[in-house]
Amino acid sequence: MIKRKLGYLFVVLFWSLAGELLAQGSWLDVQVQTDQYAGETSWEILNEDSEVVAVSPPYQNNTLQNHMVFLPSGDYEFVMMDAFGDGICCQFGEGWYRISNTCGLDTAVYDFDSALDTIPFTLNPCIPPLPGCTNPVANNYNPWANIDNGSCNVFECDSTETLVSMDLTLDTWPGETGFTLVNIADGQPYEQVIPGEFDFGDQLVTYTYNFCVSLGFELILVDEFGDGLNGYASGGENGACIITACDSVLWELEDLAFTAFDDGNTMYSGPIFTEPCPPAPPIYGCMDDDYVDYNPEATTPDTCETLHTWGCTNPEALNYDSTATIADLIGPCTIQIVLEDDAADGWGNSTIGMVQGEQQWMFTVGPGEFFQSWDIVLDSDEEVDVYYFQAGNQQQSSQELAFQTLHNSVYVLNEAGDTLLSEGSNPFINNGQGALQPFTGPNWTVYHFTPFCGDGCIPYIYGCTDETACNYSSDANTSSDCNYPVQYYDCNNSCVNDYDGDGVCDELEVVGCQDPTAFNYNALATDAGECVPVIFGCTDATQFNYNPEANTENGSCIPYVYGCMNQDAFNYNPDANTELEDSCIEVLVDCMDPNAFNYNELANTPNEEACLYDAGCITGPGEPYWLNDGCYAWIIDIDPYCCEVSWDETCVDLYSYCEQGWPQGVPETTRDINIYPNPASMILNVQAPAGAVTSLYNAFGQLVVVGTTEKRIDLTALSNGVYEVVIEYNGIIINKKIIKS
Repeated sequence: MIKRKLGYLFVVLFWSLAGELLAQGSWLDVQVQTDQYAGETSWEILNEDSEVVAVSPPYQNNTLQNHMVFLPSGDYEFVMMDAFGDGICCQFGEGWYRISNTCGLDTAVYDFDSALDTIPFTLNPCIPPLPGCTNPVANNYNPWANIDNGSCNVFECDSTETLVSMDLTLDTWPGETGFTLVNIADGQPYEQVIPGEFDFGDQLVTYTYNFCVSLGFELILVDEFGDGLNGYASGGENGACIITACDSVLWELEDLAFTAFDDGNTMYSGPIFTEPCPPAPPIYGCMDDDYVDYNPEATTPDTCETLHTWGCTNPEALNYDSTATIADLIGPCTIQIVLEDDAADGWGNSTIGMVQGEQQWMFTVGPGEFFQSWDIVLDSDEEVDVYYFQAGNQQQSSQELAFQTLHNSVYVLNEAGDTLLSEGSNPFINNGQGALQPFTGPNWTVYHFTPFCGDGCIPYIYGCTDETACNYSSDANTSSDCNYPVQYYDCNNSCVNDYDGDGVCDELEVVGCQDPTAFNYNALATDAGECVPVIFGCTDATQFNYNPEANTENGSCIPYVYGCMNQDAFNYNPDANTELEDSCIEVLVDCMDPNAFNYNELANTPNEEACLYDAGCITGPGEPYWLNDGCYAWIIDIDPYCCEVSWDETCVDLYSYCEQGWPQGVPETTRDINIYPNPASMILNVQAPAGAVTSLYNAFGQLVVVGTTEKRIDLTALSNGVYEVVIEYNGIIINKKIIKS
């Protein structure tokens, strides 16, 4: 399925100044995102004379709308207005506006919250991009497009199918119209448009739907208001629906108003059958346009006999071609194209497009102007196609557009004043439904004329043809002797360039520093130039202290010394001046003795106190606990029981006593106080300084051994159990528990 929109040409051509833009103007895209009160929003554009040259269209609430404006190049002011005075922002909707084009203009305002905002801007000549199909053989070819957007459609059906086209021209209320096209063969829809999909911008627009049919199709055409395409009955203009196949009308809507169906809004519903198109009879002829007998209508090749030999046939001409049999009609010549509004109101920006070969022109008469003409230089007698359209403005109704167009005319004159083209008033084609037939795609109405630009022969004109010569002749086409000035001098033997007026041509002068003390002193300089002072320093870019400002080496270069420059790092190098990334090694202090239990192979700085050595004890809080822990080592020394049997409360008390530190005034020798064995069965040995008094209490706190200085205490008379040993020394009391067993 191929769908083609044919709307009014100003939608396309008005903004597509393809090819040579003779009217030096530009386009402007005005975007407005309205808030909830669009009726308050409006804008206008003022020229440098403070004249209003463009105004805003009506806006809808909470919508983004684009409005294209074409203006001559120059300075303007864009004035944004809000009738209530609160702009288009904030609590009533996040509105904004923007003016831009593709030639560097782009200004957006997102916080318009007042009654008035003015933006000055300048429009330079700018040809807007016009995407479209640039393939001439496509059914949606647009000769004004300058960017191929990949939309070209070359629509073909196979030998068993018939190409069917439906032209649907919408009336003044397009949103009411919808349709469904269904393939009878398989029940699949070709196309479906429900009411509401067409919008206000589709007024009087013709959509063409092409599809391939093998048997037939069903058409369901609806209008939800119930008045069909009879827009005239409601104060508007009518639409139309015509279906063609095999170059003839297959079906058309005869009753624009209504055809009664039960649902009340269906204009037509029923099948339409097709038959294969009969094959076109062959047209025999020469199909090679290089031959005189070339037939552009031929479909089947035939013999080509006489080859074209175009050229100048005048032997006295510069470009005489002895092989030419036909005079080649070439230019240049000038024609004048005229656009006139006979009503003298200049309404609607009438526009002319003209195409000759690969060249394209477009001209516009703006509002308030009723006559305009342009001179165009053509270099060929090739046929010229002329497109004419009446654009209207945003406030103009379709009825006004049709009326005003009747007062416009276009004609073309040659240099002698002869009329080459005269279309009189209203060159539009009326399609029978009161709507103007737009110029779009292959359905454009095209007017033709053929300019006559001479026989193409050029006479000999002798003279110097070199523009750089003193005796150059602009009329000459055949070169003769040329005289040239000396280099850097003109034909009057004066310097072409002598800025300081000293008689020496600028190209021959030597500009340089004339200061002998400067670095760049030039003894040959004739004109003073910039001097560079001598700057001493290291000029070697490979050295650490390279000075890019220096221009004179003074032997101060220092080589790069790479290394760690962090004094806290393990590998700090005091001689380094350049540090490589991640080159420093962090100092890691830990046990570096491989024989220690906690040996750290990653350490680089030894900490002997951190090394742990196994005491070889059976049990204890360290499991194993470490000999290098002074308190553990002390307990093991004075009480092997804590290492060999179990770690009980006595061991804990001893360790706590040790950890908390020895009382002040107690000699360190007291740390050697020890009792053993523990448990004891017969004799308890007391290791203590001389003068230490030992007492023994049972579990009930009863004194069972009176204080003694003996180092061996007999326990045979005591019953088995836990006892507390109290040792007094220099006013210090030390308590230890033992077990009698």
